[in-house]
Amino acid sequence: MGDGSNHYTRIGVEAAKKAARFPGLGQLSNGETFKGMLIISLFSFSVALLVLILWSSTLRVGASMIALLAVLPPVIWGISIYDAYRVAIEQRKRDAKRFNVQIMTTLRGHDLDNNSFEEITMTRNVSRQGACLVLSRAMHKDSPVSLEFEGRETVRGRVAWARPTGTDQEHLVGMQLMAPLKRFV
Repeated sequence: MGDGSNHYTRIGVEAAKKAARFPGLGQLSNGETFKGMLIISLFSFSVALLVLILWSSTLRVGASMIALLAVLPPVIWGISIYDAYRVAIEQRKRDAKRFNVQIMTTLRGHDLDNNSFEEITMTRNVSRQGACLVLSRAMHKDSPVSLEFEGRETVRGRVAWARPTGTDQEHLVGMQLMAPLKRFV
């Protein structure tokens, strides 16, 4: 199935695009509030200081200082873009790491015949973003579901993929969770 590097790259590019719109927005979208606000503040301060010096007739600043202040905002912007890209990929890889654990799970949803059901099953593996389950019924891709892991945490999800195991009684179903699991092991 591959390592999903195209998927990770796409996630990194989305964060980088936000940082390209304005420095710090990529960090905010990655959930790094302090870092995002720090980058926004540094960038804004450096641009404001440069504009103030250039427009002020009373401030006398050397050419080297003006050159440094002119280079600083693009450098901050570039670092923001690179950092947002790198961190988004690292976070997604961390959240997608699979653990081969069997957790009793109650699944609620609709099967191929659009009949609503509730089934207690076991996971094959789990990550913060998804789970692979063994079900007694087939399901449509993108079907919405509700999963309850050992009575602890109920989350909404959707069927990311479904395939038969070779018997009519078992189907492997990959779930994508709408909100990351807080704990699962």
